[in-house]
Amino acid sequence: MPTFTDKVKRLERIRLALRRRYGDEPRAPVTHPVEHAVRTILAEEATSDAVEKAVEQLRRHFIDWNDLRVSRPREIREVLGATFPRGGYKARVIPRLLDQVFKQHNSMVWDFLETMGKVETRGYFEKLEEVRPFVAATIARDCIGAHAFPVDNDVARVLGRLAIVDPAAQPEADMQRLLERAVKSNRAFGLHRLIKHLAEQSCVVGTPLCGKCPLRRTCPSALRPGKRKARKKAKRTPAAKRKAKKPAKKKVAAKKAKTKAAAKKAKPKNKTTPGRKRAAARKPRRDGRKK
Repeated sequence: MPTFTDKVKRLERIRLALRRRYGDEPRAPVTHPVEHAVRTILAEEATSDAVEKAVEQLRRHFIDWNDLRVSRPREIREVLGATFPRGGYKARVIPRLLDQVFKQHNSMVWDFLETMGKVETRGYFEKLEEVRPFVAATIARDCIGAHAFPVDNDVARVLGRLAIVDPAAQPEADMQRLLERAVKSNRAFGLHRLIKHLAEQSCVVGTPLCGKCPLRRTCPSALRPGKRKARKKAKRTPAAKRKAKKPAKKKVAAKKAKTKAAAKKAKPKNKTTPGRKRAAARKPRRDGRKK
């Protein structure tokens, strides 16, 4: 089982490999915390294009974010579309989050975040009902500048396949604490965005597209022993067949010479001399008849 130090080193190798593939993404400032919170919830298990399309549909259908707050989850679900990932869950959580904050601060601007500290902001959102730890961590990181490593289903899926975390045994908050200890604050945002890119493009829900993954050579989920043996056997088979079909001339000549030498040394079986043949002809049979 890998130690904490092993995981730290491996996360750094993962960061470098993904950066070579996807490059660095600039960190844009958050100007509207409410919209950023909505995007954070929508982005789980959804592509960037799907999120942009969903936000645009919400803007066209509802007057403003306050109108979205007082809308029914069923209506929001219909606006998102039947194929949007986890649309029913997100349609329920988004208005619930906006409504709780509005009832406490009587505002949809969220300017109260300017007076809160990093720890206080994260703790405030974690205490709200139906707000998962990754939402609180994302708001605290992007709006206040706190050191956080949000772990939604995408991040948990990727790092679980890479054997960094165990989503089946570790709660979301525990995985976040582990990663916040393992990744430096100046690299946490970049690595998180790179992992989200990987989850969107190759390490998808269901069957991953390991052929497109830049980590396929080191991922324990992609390099199972059975798959490695199958690949090696597949690589060796064509060469073996070609060798069997076209044997070397020297080996064929040596084999023929060996066969001839063995035939010369061998004696014929049941060899009978002419004298024995005549004696056998004169000898009477037991039944009295001659041969």
